[in-house]
Amino acid sequence: MSIWKTYRYSLLHVLIVFMLFSTSFFTKPNGGKWMFAFMVLIGIVSFSVEYMLNRNTSGQKQETRRVKYLYLIMFQIVMTLILFVCFQLVMNRSL
Repeated sequence: MSIWKTYRYSLLHVLIVFMLFSTSFFTKPNGGKWMFAFMVLIGIVSFSVEYMLNRNTSGQKQETRRVKYLYLIMFQIVMTLILFVCFQLVMNRSL
C-alpha cells in the first residue's frame, strides 16, 4: 500500500484543522508562530497514533480495523479541540 493511502486519515485531519483553525490564530499577535507550533503538534500526534494503529491492526479483520479507525477519528477530533483550547488559553495568558 502506498504511504499516502496508509496515512490518509491523518493527512485529511491536518488539512481540515489548518483550514478551520488558521483564522483564529492569525487574529492574535505572533499568531503565525503559534499556528506553526499547533500544526506541528497536531501532525506529530495524528501521524504517530495512526502509525501505531496501522501497525497493530495489520493482521486483523477488515471490520475490526474499521471500528478502530472510527476510534482514531474520534480521538483526533477530541485531541484537536483540547489542544486548541489550551493554545488559546496560553495565547491569552490566562493559563
